[in-house]
Amino acid sequence: MKKILPIVIVSVLVLSGLGAVATSEENYKQESLSISFSQPFLEIENEFISINVPESNSFIMETGKPLLPTYIHTFTYPFGTKIEDVKCTPLNIKTQTVPNDIVLTPPVALVDQGIVESQTKSLLDNRETYPSEWFTYDVSTGLINRERRTILEIQINPIKYNLQDKIIEYINEVNVQIDYELSNQNPSSRDEYELIVIGPDEFSDEIAPLITHKNGRGVSAIFVSLSDIYSGTYFPSTGRDNQEKIKYFIKNAIENWVTENVLLLGGSSQVPTRLTHIWIQEEYDQYGSSEIFVSDLYYADIYNGTGGFCSWDSNGNDMFGEYNWEGRYDEVDLNPDVYFGRLACRTGGEVTTCVNKIKTYENNPGYLQDWFTKIVAVGGDSFPDDYDIDEGEYINQKVIDMLDGFIYNKLWVTNGKLTGLVPTGVANIKNSINDGCGFVDFSGHGNTNVWATHPHGNHGLWVPTPTGGFLRGDVTSLSNGDKLPIVTVEACSTSKFASDPNCFNWAFIYNSNGGAIGSFGATGLGWGYVGTGVSQGLIGKLGLDTFRAYKLDESLTLGEMWANALDRFITPSMDNMEFKCTEEWEPFGDPTLVIGEDSTTPLIPDPPEGTTSGKTKQKQTYTASTTDPDGDDLYYMFDWGDNTSSEWVGPYSSGETASADKTWNNDGVYQIRVVAKDEHGRISGWSDPLEVTMPKIKNVGLNFNLFNWLFERFPNAFPIIRYILG
Repeated sequence: MKKILPIVIVSVLVLSGLGAVATSEENYKQESLSISFSQPFLEIENEFISINVPESNSFIMETGKPLLPTYIHTFTYPFGTKIEDVKCTPLNIKTQTVPNDIVLTPPVALVDQGIVESQTKSLLDNRETYPSEWFTYDVSTGLINRERRTILEIQINPIKYNLQDKIIEYINEVNVQIDYELSNQNPSSRDEYELIVIGPDEFSDEIAPLITHKNGRGVSAIFVSLSDIYSGTYFPSTGRDNQEKIKYFIKNAIENWVTENVLLLGGSSQVPTRLTHIWIQEEYDQYGSSEIFVSDLYYADIYNGTGGFCSWDSNGNDMFGEYNWEGRYDEVDLNPDVYFGRLACRTGGEVTTCVNKIKTYENNPGYLQDWFTKIVAVGGDSFPDDYDIDEGEYINQKVIDMLDGFIYNKLWVTNGKLTGLVPTGVANIKNSINDGCGFVDFSGHGNTNVWATHPHGNHGLWVPTPTGGFLRGDVTSLSNGDKLPIVTVEACSTSKFASDPNCFNWAFIYNSNGGAIGSFGATGLGWGYVGTGVSQGLIGKLGLDTFRAYKLDESLTLGEMWANALDRFITPSMDNMEFKCTEEWEPFGDPTLVIGEDSTTPLIPDPPEGTTSGKTKQKQTYTASTTDPDGDDLYYMFDWGDNTSSEWVGPYSSGETASADKTWNNDGVYQIRVVAKDEHGRISGWSDPLEVTMPKIKNVGLNFNLFNWLFERFPNAFPIIRYILG
């Protein structure tokens, strides 16, 4: 039961004083920003206090510590800009006593086993004020809207909490001032290659058709062999080992060829991987643990926040990406500086399979096909806990809500789709993917060979039936042909290609009869928050951010979808688990693969128009219309509210009325709605519904003899009699 605590003052977010002012030297600038916050909104839930601030856009999440709102603001500047100073001055600091302890950040659990106990004791020292600072910030370099920029992220914490006194401090306003020096750096374009493909010489013949295909589509591309990099064919070979030589080559390609996309061609035996080192602290694991895992982000994170080379070994001990590794840390920028993907092919045959799939997908754009607007969401109950939340299904629903306008197929434990006997859960997954879809989201547990989950509260039982998991062999037996989705898996180790070259996520890509065109998953152990916290941090949030990158950021390529997801996930107050999630999120696929076109989304249609009541087995016609901001032709799809939908109908001119017919076979009340798609594949949200009632046709009890008697005496009434009898 929730109780609302009374509040007295409510203010609104105000952004004022935003501007850049030149100082005495032309390149020195100053920028200021004023941000206002409402008074905290407090709720009592299960004897704890939850706190929200309307203007916040994130949370501070540390297991065993209070779950508090925070506000993150991102500034971007030309590449190479030097951030001289950042000042945040809190104003109008007030205090308030809270009657109960503040709700804690949910505990975390491994998403390969899901063993967790609810965190009930705060890890705060009673004398500690949390967080200790009103703000923190981070400077990095990365791609924003397809431009390489210096990124300044400021995290403002409008709430501080003192556990001993049960007092919160909060601010109503903060003034931000940024001093910076603009850079005059510009790439010196000798040649221009938008895409470089890096791999062993042995794959040069098999990859050649893809290079030709890309150049034919206006994407300037070149294949560069590893021997060319190591021998210095294009640029002087620099670096302590082969991995660093490849990374320096990418840096040279950016600065001399204006390269934006990098595709590594080959598994770990063909193209070397970089191992990273992160220690998982005791508050996450009672014994403390560590993991050395592969991070291909190493090859995409070229620059640090000052525009210099980011080696991932700032302490120079030849161990990379250290986070509290025996007390050592490396400075890792994290934000990608190129759009990146890997095709982990081990043979020339696998290269040919991938090349053919990419060419087919782009020559007959997948995102324009009717099947693309479907999403398959697979999940169950991930963790045993006291929150009574089926975490996998919870994340699935968040993804479905994000992809507003898509037709969804929920393969859940709670609706029986993963636990059935005929068809089995495995068969339901295979059939749904084989029918065609644009996206698949798996949320649960995994390893290199399988994805699986649990029924609600029964964590000794694994599903889907009959094998207790969706196996790699099930992936390779998919036969969806050219109807290729993008697959996201929030689970442990499903992309751990270095130790298992046939890993679960990669199996979707090398399947020559179908599978997927791209996939995202973890190269190591995945961690997630339990309960509703599953969507607020760690691998659950990163999976959701990947779909946000597609929908909200309007990513046009697979590489942009990956990079934009990481940009959304990265914050100034990252801890070891968040670093790990970022570094292990592996993109399998071509980073330049086109998954959308630059177009303005159509406006959401008004509710469909047509009869609101009728009889079953009679055709009804419904109409709808909307407009497109670009004046594009439009297509419409009607959701009939009975788990069926129309085909896409059209094209219609912007503003023209579309129509579709429906015959219901069963009585009931149906909520019908409509969605629009422009000629470039951009999809509106669903309209509000129109409620339609289809009552049963009443049985008037006429027998055959009575029917004949009526017909003989009233032959002209036969059509009416037949109508009554259906």
